[in-house]
Amino acid sequence: MTDAPDRAHVPSIAIIGAGPRGTSVLERIVANAARCVPGLRPDIHVIDPYPPGGGRVWRRRQSALLWSNTRADECTLFTDASVTCRGPIVPGPTLARWARDLARGEEPHPRGFRPGPNTPAEAARVHDGWFATRALVGDYLAWVFRRTVAAAAPDVRVHVHAAAALDVRDLPTGRQRISLEGRDPLEVDVVVHAQGNFRVGPYPQEHALAEQAVRHRLTYLPTTFDPESAASRIDPGEPVLVRGLGLAFIDTMVLLTEGRGGRFRRDVSGELRYEPSGREPVIHAGSRRGVPYRSKFGYTLRGPLPGVGRCPVPEVSGGRVPDFVTDLWPSIARELAWAGYRELACSHPGRLATDPGAFLAALEGVAWNTPEYRELVEAAVPDERDRIDLEGLDRPLTGRRFADTGALRRWMIDYLAADVERGRDSRHSAHLAVYHALSGIAEALWPMVRDGKLSPRSATHGLPEFFDFCRSRTSGPPGPRLEQLLALTRAGIVHPIGAGLEVTVRDGVFQARSTSVDTVLRTRALIEARLPGRDLGRVHDSLLVRLIERGELREQTRVDPVRGTRHPNGMVDTIENRVKRRDGSVHPARFFLDPGDFPRPGSDAGFLRHSDAVARQALHELGRRADTARASAAAGVSTVG
Repeated sequence: MTDAPDRAHVPSIAIIGAGPRGTSVLERIVANAARCVPGLRPDIHVIDPYPPGGGRVWRRRQSALLWSNTRADECTLFTDASVTCRGPIVPGPTLARWARDLARGEEPHPRGFRPGPNTPAEAARVHDGWFATRALVGDYLAWVFRRTVAAAAPDVRVHVHAAAALDVRDLPTGRQRISLEGRDPLEVDVVVHAQGNFRVGPYPQEHALAEQAVRHRLTYLPTTFDPESAASRIDPGEPVLVRGLGLAFIDTMVLLTEGRGGRFRRDVSGELRYEPSGREPVIHAGSRRGVPYRSKFGYTLRGPLPGVGRCPVPEVSGGRVPDFVTDLWPSIARELAWAGYRELACSHPGRLATDPGAFLAALEGVAWNTPEYRELVEAAVPDERDRIDLEGLDRPLTGRRFADTGALRRWMIDYLAADVERGRDSRHSAHLAVYHALSGIAEALWPMVRDGKLSPRSATHGLPEFFDFCRSRTSGPPGPRLEQLLALTRAGIVHPIGAGLEVTVRDGVFQARSTSVDTVLRTRALIEARLPGRDLGRVHDSLLVRLIERGELREQTRVDPVRGTRHPNGMVDTIENRVKRRDGSVHPARFFLDPGDFPRPGSDAGFLRHSDAVARQALHELGRRADTARASAAAGVSTVG
């Protein structure tokens, strides 16, 4: 691997982004190169201002208090026998296996890799259910990157450019000229965009809040803030409003409590308690949903896994395109409930009030969510904790109103305690089955959205809510983190505000109201602990902004054929992974990969299938251009792609 500029006239690919997605594509290019285009001998340029492997999110230098929300045994970047791809299978260790081998000194370090100072100590503690620090995940990803480079054929050279890509332009020759921040430009034949989740700017309401915060000298941290910066901006004892209860909230909560010297201890009964340092602020937290994401599970299924990578699509009449709300959601909901009740019947038959086989047979014979369906479930599943209530899972505070914040706090403590129990007690594995089914359905649904196989209306009616539901159920914090939130709520450090949270600035302070309680909260500090969402209209990535402005990249937008309304979905518009221009034409040499969650081993992960497909497409395009260039050179003419 070198940091030198590319060799003249050598076929070359640039991968923009060196996080998990870029690293995965690199691994697939290296694995496929010799098979796709024998004798090609390409240069591969990897471009990212952050060290390769982890990229920005999984950088190795960050607080050890920040964890991954994926179990170490469910985190891999390697293909296995389950992956249905055309490229060769190249097995490799999961994060858990890699850490154990590293701790025992059995994992050789490829050239250029050196583990961080805290990695050996943490690696020695890793087990299959371990939730690693992000720094350890970054070390694993850096190791995968360096191992991939070391595995490349001698005539395949990988060049790392520690810089931001600012622009990509077509040259008259058909090559691509990439402008780099602080470095000479780079010329390549094919570009693969693998930036992952791009940064976006504030919504108009957030921009207005920021302006008012400056005017009234309030502390306002927008959705783009670095959680580690919050600790230095909020004073001890200060009331702070935190909007959002997802992973950004968990990071903020930990840094403002344990990060300030507080300690979690178990009392004699085994209950987790928080011992404050006295330097914590008073955290008031709420969101649209009003409850945190559901915690990850600390156990595995005993019964069969639900179908992986499938989305139930019913037949629709008249040849029309299926609509998510009217066509897909009833089938998806039925599939999720079936996965949960099948696990309950197979693994915990004693928790049913009837014969498990008879219950499942009867369940198959009635339509989902009809009165007959609900009566059957109520009679067969006596414990409400075992029932698969999808609306309750998604919006448990809907229709609830509390007399005061104390009553809301007591409800929240019971809610959190139940979720902690559900996540660590395998008696509740029916909910884990729903988790697996939901993950598989969401993964299978994403390509359908990307390829326009759903009605245009679905992009703004149904799909956003469904994917938000998926995040709340499958992207939650590790169980220990939710138990810490429970301890902080009991200790009076974290105060729930409720659902339907709305924030304004009045009388020189932030004012927060929710639909759960009448109390109005007033603070001088607000942290937006929310995902900013995918919106190409608000993107802050300099490269993407320039491409959009010139019409060389566009957002995927579906048009309702009846109403004529346009429905953008925040995704880059592509066809066979190639970027579409504003006029609908396809750029043959630019490829774009959507971000994705870490692939689970043995799951035929779409993440890995997508990486393999793009790698092979990019290599074939590179080979085509190399053949054209050779033919043109032999004929004595210049090449234009």
